[in-house]
Amino acid sequence: MIVRSLADLLAAPRVVGPLAILFGFGALAIPTGILSLDHALPAGACCTTYFPFIMLSAVLLQPVYSWIVAIGSAGLADALFMGPRFQLFESPMDTFGDATTLISAALIILLISLFRWALARRSHATSSPSGIIFSLEKGDAWASWKGSGGPVRLGPHEEVEDMMQDFLAQLELGRRLTKR
Repeated sequence: MIVRSLADLLAAPRVVGPLAILFGFGALAIPTGILSLDHALPAGACCTTYFPFIMLSAVLLQPVYSWIVAIGSAGLADALFMGPRFQLFESPMDTFGDATTLISAALIILLISLFRWALARRSHATSSPSGIIFSLEKGDAWASWKGSGGPVRLGPHEEVEDMMQDFLAQLELGRRLTKR
């Protein structure tokens, strides 16, 4: 169920337009606010606080907005929480921190993009011309189709098999009767 929910979230359309910009600002403001509450954080905590928000932006927004959030996160972490305030790259440690933050953010964004791509390929490969996909799970037959929001349980596979055979027999009989 959780895997299906995550797949649906990745397959959902991304937030665009003014709402995406607002979400991007939120993805920068919330962790910055959290970090502002406690100045006694261990080294590196300022950067890692932004990672969940980078991940959320990668899931919900178009990649360009995710990259903006990632770059903004590194800049805000360096300017406000590493070394003297409002100075960037003031020491080799800050440069290293910024570089590792950006590399980690890139890996997060690229991994989510890869999952999206794989999910799109999988749905194309398994889709039928009608869009209906039948599956079997724990002895039950299920059907799903694009836009259904999730699979629908049809019943125990034995019953569904009998019903489908009856349905196919009725179709065949109908075809033979209409040919006369």
